[in-house]
Amino acid sequence: MGFFIRFLLIFMIVFFLLKSAIAFLMGKRRRNYSNFRQQQQRTQQSKQPENQKDRVIGYQKKKFESSDIEDADFVEIKD
Repeated sequence: MGFFIRFLLIFMIVFFLLKSAIAFLMGKRRRNYSNFRQQQQRTQQSKQPENQKDRVIGYQKKKFESSDIEDADFVEIKD
């Protein structure tokens, strides 16, 4: 009878240790994932322009960056 009780206690201790270790690791992953999502939401919110002037400036920057580059014609000045 003592062997059975000892076996049951050891089994319960091992079970709870494994369960708590898994819960700790899974909780850590969830926290990292939630922190990652919060950072993404913050960056998305900060990317949105606050007013009309910022929107116009952002549009002009995008238009300038996507425009084709044209070669300039230089005229030589001879002294």
